[in-house]
This record gives sequence, C-alpha cells and structure tokens, in this order.
Amino acid sequence: MFDFDVQPSKSRIVSEYFCGVEMKIVTWNINGVKARRPYLELFLDSHQPDVLCIQELKSMTDKVPTEIFTDRGYEVAVFGQKSWNGVMIASKIPMTDVVMGLPDNGHEDQSRAIAATIDGIRLINLYCPQGQSAESEAFQFKKRFYDRLQSWIEGTHESHHSLIVTGDFNIAPHAIDLYDVSKFENVPTYHPEELSRWKKLLDWGMSDLSEGFMTPGTYTFWDYRRGAFPRNMGMRIDHFIGTSVMRERTKNVQVIRDFRKKKGELKASDHAPVELTID
Repeated sequence: MFDFDVQPSKSRIVSEYFCGVEMKIVTWNINGVKARRPYLELFLDSHQPDVLCIQELKSMTDKVPTEIFTDRGYEVAVFGQKSWNGVMIASKIPMTDVVMGLPDNGHEDQSRAIAATIDGIRLINLYCPQGQSAESEAFQFKKRFYDRLQSWIEGTHESHHSLIVTGDFNIAPHAIDLYDVSKFENVPTYHPEELSRWKKLLDWGMSDLSEGFMTPGTYTFWDYRRGAFPRNMGMRIDHFIGTSVMRERTKNVQVIRDFRKKKGELKASDHAPVELTID
C-alpha cells in the first residue's frame, strides 16, 4: 500500500511551496513523440503545465527525447516501447514511487501504464487498448487490461487517498461523448462490456472530474480521415477520474482544442490535450 500521508522531506518542502497555488495537469495522446516534437515544444512553451502525462510515445524508453522536458525544468519517468504504445510523466514537481506497467501482465506486457506520487497525489497515466472489433482478441485483451487495472487499484489504494487516473481510456462513457452513437452499437469504445468496467472504476470510489466543468458533447479525439476535426466528428475518450478528495480540489477541466489544429507546417496529434486544474 502506498503511503500518501508521510512524504519524503523533498516532497514535503514542495508541498509547502505549492500550498495555495493551483497545479495544472495535462493528459495528451501525442501519437508519436518524435514526430510531434516541435509541436510538443510549442505547447510546453505556451501552456507550461506543471505535470504532463503523455501516451502513445511510439518509441523505446532510451530513444525518447527527454531533453524536451529536462531542458524546461521537468523530471521525467518513461516507459517506452518500440513503434507502439509507450507512456510517460513529466513533472516540474519531484516524483516518487514510480511504477511502470500493470502487475500480472504475463506475456501481454505492453507499455501502457505508469504511475508516480507527485506532491502527495498518486497519479496513474494510462494508454488503454482500443479493442478493434467486439469479436477480436484485441477486445478480449482490452477487457483483461481493465480487469487488471481494477484489481491493482483495489489492492494498492483506498478511496480516501488522493488518487487521479488519467490518460487515453479508449472509452466514451456516454452517448453524448460520440458524434454519432448509432455507429457504435456493440462496438469497442462504447461497448456494454467495457462501459461496465468504467462504471466499476467509478463505483469503487472515483468520479469523472470533468463533470460540471466541461460542456456535454465536448470531444478530445478526432480521426485524421474524412475531415473529422473541422466537421467535429469526434469522441471524448481522454479522461481524468479521481477520488472524492481530488474532486473537491478540482477547479477546472478543459480540452485545449486549439492544439488539435495544424500550426504552420507542424501537424497535430489526432487527440487534443486535456487540462485539469487543482488547488
């Protein structure tokens, strides 16, 4: 069990320094950290998040250009994978208790989860499987991934802890989170078997931190094809969920939609950054 009450002296000093100061945490599926490097640097310089959770690095751990972050004063924790997946956390606040991967992955080990404690908050960053079709082995893997995630959270955390789970969940929890729900009947992203797993996470003691802050029908992902972004054919699949402690500290959640747009010659990811502000 992680100790959320007694922090190392360095973290305690940081906590005192940040007392009364808002913290901005951003989650972003970058769709290739090397391909998106100049775009990412532009975002860091213009928005300057305190913590950035990135998914879909598409790069081995030792090949991730961490100087993008360290040159700007971030600590980094990276769990990469060649060509696919990959997650990382970059933080201007010291990190402790870094854990990479879900336990009991067996032969299915993939770089899809990373966790760290930051200023007393346990932060889990996920790149959950997409699932392809309901009949595919990929969808069975997705369900196993969520079941292992649930077991891990239940076994190592308590609902009174300061816990945030974020990332690309590849689940749209509500019909309004899809541009056309009729296209997703019994399809991964809005399949009953994964929606039940989303509900189980919340029933354990978490809530969707965007509720009350984000206008229903706001999306976080738009496919590159068919002009989906200008036509607003999107989905809300990138989330922040957290315990009641974090719900009370939440001041805002917003999609930074402008960073789904092309910037000159710089091509955006197909996901927009999502920003959580806490006190």
